[in-house]
Amino acid sequence: TESKHRRRGGDLKTRSTELGSAVTGSPLTAVLPASTTGKKSIVLSSETRKELARQDKVTREERRAQIDERHKYLISTLADAIGLSEQQVEAAIISDEKFQLIEQFFAPNGLKKLLFFYQDIPQQKANASLRSDGSTNSLLQKKLFIAMGSTENITGTCAFFLRTSDKVITASNVSQEVNFGMFDCTNGNILQGLEVFLSHVMIPALKSQQ
Repeated sequence: TESKHRRRGGDLKTRSTELGSAVTGSPLTAVLPASTTGKKSIVLSSETRKELARQDKVTREERRAQIDERHKYLISTLADAIGLSEQQVEAAIISDEKFQLIEQFFAPNGLKKLLFFYQDIPQQKANASLRSDGSTNSLLQKKLFIAMGSTENITGTCAFFLRTSDKVITASNVSQEVNFGMFDCTNGNILQGLEVFLSHVMIPALKSQQ
């Protein structure tokens, strides 16, 4: 009887421990903080996206305010050559992370060249699904962007501005101090595009100045 009573007592103690664990133990306390933390991370993620969008908008507006006659000359030239509206070119430029290269091009003893690529860029679909190889379905979309020339692959049109001197580029001399050129590198054929540009544009221009 005594041993039986002890077993019952042991069972009762074990059950009490299990019940206490179920109510106040780690399984429950682990679930609540995890749920709460997960909810906070979603809110923070949403707020972060909104903040980034706000900062991007502020940056674009600040750059738009910096646009003067020099920028407008580049924008107008690009728009006419590529076949876009000036509004489209301006929107592409002020949204470009390499926007500061334009100011470096205008500066005294600044960059000797300013490159723009206009070509198809993969754009991921909003509801893109992963393929078996881990890649996602994407659409090709034409995009105009400022290029370094050494870090990007050219597969479309290359438009460029070249300085003729080390003078500071101003609104009054931009049309005299800056030359414009463009060649087609469709399918990545840079040499063919350069050959056409030299034979049809540069060489005739040089001969006309002799």
